[in-house]
Amino acid sequence: MLLALSLIPGVGMKITLPLVFLMSGAACILAVFSLTPRFRWAASLLIPGSLLTSLGVVFLFNSITGDWNAWAYAWLLVLAGTGVGIILAARELKWPRGVIFVGLGLLIGGSILSFVFGAIAGGLFIEVVAPILLVLAGLVIYRIGWENLISGRFFQTGTLTSAVKLTSFPSASQALVEPLSSRELEVLRLINQGFSNAEIAVQLSVAQSTVKTHINNIYGKLEVQTRVQAIKRGNELGLLDE
Repeated sequence: MLLALSLIPGVGMKITLPLVFLMSGAACILAVFSLTPRFRWAASLLIPGSLLTSLGVVFLFNSITGDWNAWAYAWLLVLAGTGVGIILAARELKWPRGVIFVGLGLLIGGSILSFVFGAIAGGLFIEVVAPILLVLAGLVIYRIGWENLISGRFFQTGTLTSAVKLTSFPSASQALVEPLSSRELEVLRLINQGFSNAEIAVQLSVAQSTVKTHINNIYGKLEVQTRVQAIKRGNELGLLDE
């Protein structure tokens, strides 16, 4: 598609190069949704994804309008886009709050600087983009709530992984032919904590033979043969999250 666009008279690299940035950014963001349920670190791809996407949008606008004077200040919005990626990635991966506020600083600082320099330089870019971004920023802040943003509650838990699991992947009960009982879940979590059969029996006030029965049932339902395999399978299904 990019090759075809580059051959169109009057378009050429004018549109092709911005689309490269946009498609690269979109690829990073899509990779997050496909990889995060299995590899939690994949959420960090939100940072280059947001950076490339914002760069592509600004570059595309300047290419289409020919308002290259705006490029001197429009690129500051790339900082804002990077800030969005840092905030989302840090929230999902539970990075220190300081990292989150760095992202928030880039988002706010990049936006304000671009508007200030845009107001000084003038041009079509600031006239069209600034009102749109201001409205979007207002809607985002309204949706999140200032009190949640300032207190940090918005950043305490990630939602990407859970959202992807809810929409694209079966729950633990759906993945298992026969779900674990509450007692079996309790035994599995004690196994994960490193307790032996005798220690589990003491914890649950039951006989060791009963514990062995529960463990055999767990192995059968999870289709595993060892404790290590049971823990690994339990993590994959989200049975050990609590």
